[in-house]
Amino acid sequence: MDRREFCVNAFLAFAALSAPRICGASGDIDGHIILVELTGANDGLNTVIPFKNDRYYSLRPEIGIPKKDVLSLDNDQGLHPSLVGIRSLYESGDLRIFQNVGYPEQIQSHFRSIEIWERGGDGRANGREGWLVKQLAGLGVDRFDAPGIYLGGTGNIFAGGKHYLGPHSIGKILSSKDQGISIDKAAVSARNSLLASIQQSQKNHNRRATSIVSKLRADKTMFRVRGRQLGGQLKTVCNLISANVQIPVFKVTLGSFDTHVNQRNQHRNLLRELDEALTDTVAALKRIGVWDRVSIITYSEFGRRVAENGARGTDHGTAAPHFYLSGNVIGGIHGGMADLEKLKKGDLIFKTDYRSVFEFALRHHLRIDRNIFSEFRSIEA
Repeated sequence: MDRREFCVNAFLAFAALSAPRICGASGDIDGHIILVELTGANDGLNTVIPFKNDRYYSLRPEIGIPKKDVLSLDNDQGLHPSLVGIRSLYESGDLRIFQNVGYPEQIQSHFRSIEIWERGGDGRANGREGWLVKQLAGLGVDRFDAPGIYLGGTGNIFAGGKHYLGPHSIGKILSSKDQGISIDKAAVSARNSLLASIQQSQKNHNRRATSIVSKLRADKTMFRVRGRQLGGQLKTVCNLISANVQIPVFKVTLGSFDTHVNQRNQHRNLLRELDEALTDTVAALKRIGVWDRVSIITYSEFGRRVAENGARGTDHGTAAPHFYLSGNVIGGIHGGMADLEKLKKGDLIFKTDYRSVFEFALRHHLRIDRNIFSEFRSIEA
């Protein structure tokens, strides 16, 4: 375990102990949503590639992915060559790709646009709190050990809510040798550092800590999730789910995708990490036996411009594709292809409102039919 991963788990432990209210579980929750933020704005056209469209290559002579390297999904489009595992999930029916995702009057500021995505607004108006807050409150937070947790990035998605966990503070960290647990240095479970830090503060008689500790003690499952940045966060998620800790929503982060200069190598490496971490996470969730009750959704503040810039990179754009992985989804591509012929000031025109994707997840994995995004319902199972 590297220092970064150890600290992430320590943040989680301390936040769990410092939360102001106890949310004891009372039975299994219906499902889990894992939100994966691709910070910095992922280049959708080099992720899901329209390799049969010559205009793609004319607009991207330096950074376009060669046809021979594209992992085809159908006769017209395919995935970046780093996404081998994700292509396998597509072939097995566990991946739905939502194309042309965005919102009206796209904002191209990183800060403002990600806040819009996480508060449920658009370029005309935005919410005052995270879009999940009211939805999870409606389920009854007393059912949960915590209604949600973010392990990377900001907590805007839970802004204005209470009882959410996140990397707010660092308590006194116990080294692994003081935990009283035999740990294999090559495959240390994120569960163990979490458990140790919670045990340290149990003197406060915090019932949330007691609940989480008892569940983590009962579960000895070890997971391997690759990825220096994303892998550690998702391994923590897998350990919490395996231990039956009642948290319906998890948010993790990978970045930076802000590829203005020399994009090809940076983007390739980021997509490889995304691929490995998600592939290993799906395998872990299948092993736990919950894959049909989990959805994993990628999102990003916006896409990149269609044409490359003069620095072998791409600048801020608009719409982009996003992944929806689940053992309980009809796989395929929703929303057709990116239309390179009909652009608006050099940018793609969005066709799928991001809120309809979130609404789909609320209905199908948290069983919330009446929600703040119902007006955007346009996606069926």
